Amino acid sequence: MIRRAGILGDLHGEHERLGRAVEWMHGQRLDALLCTGDIADGRGCINECCELLINAEVMTVAGNHDRWLLTDRVRHLNDAHLRTELSDANHAFLAALPVQRELDTVAGRVLLCHGVADNDLAKVWPGTVRSAVRRSVELDELLSTDRYRFLFNGHMHYRVLIDFPQLLLMNAGTLKGDAAGISIVDFAAGSVSSYELGDVGYPRLVCERETDAAERRVWQNTGEFDGSWEAVTLYSST
Repeated sequence: MIRRAGILGDLHGEHERLGRAVEWMHGQRLDALLCTGDIADGRGCINECCELLINAEVMTVAGNHDRWLLTDRVRHLNDAHLRTELSDANHAFLAALPVQRELDTVAGRVLLCHGVADNDLAKVWPGTVRSAVRRSVELDELLSTDRYRFLFNGHMHYRVLIDFPQLLLMNAGTLKGDAAGISIVDFAAGSVSSYELGDVGYPRLVCERETDAAERRVWQNTGEFDGSWEAVTLYSST
């Protein structure tokens, strides 16, 4: 039973940031480290990313960029990695990654995935003034089962919480770019702590939120999304 877990979003080759994040997380009394995938395609070294994940025993799922890399698709992207760059061991590591994992915590079961369940391109967004609604048939099917208390995903590169009656969705964000960060979920205490991570130094705490929706808006399913949501972000307010 997991009590505290460190959550890494999409990596996109950021091996230096990943190394510092993993080193720091190992001193945070965590039971598990989780990663939402997209290890491939970025400014850093994909082999070093894979080796860090393996050595730190990070529970990782595959993202769409990992799938594209292994099948030599969509390689026109900026900073795209090539399959020929991978060592044999790291190729095998990526090829063996599942698209989703289930984990048991003291507060309920977690589904770890990149998009939603088996769909690594799925996006979930209730809609704001600047961003259109993104509904998910896959998520609505999961919500109807009450199987999970938490869903941790990536893909959208935006650390945010979205509340449903029996499930909390947390997008873990990314290690890429100016908004890079990581999170720690304390299932026993019912809290999420979010940290920013730059090119130097260790993570800096910027936000803490409860896992209980409390006074936040709660959606019955994604069919209720109406485009007037005030995003529950995991970023600094300054």
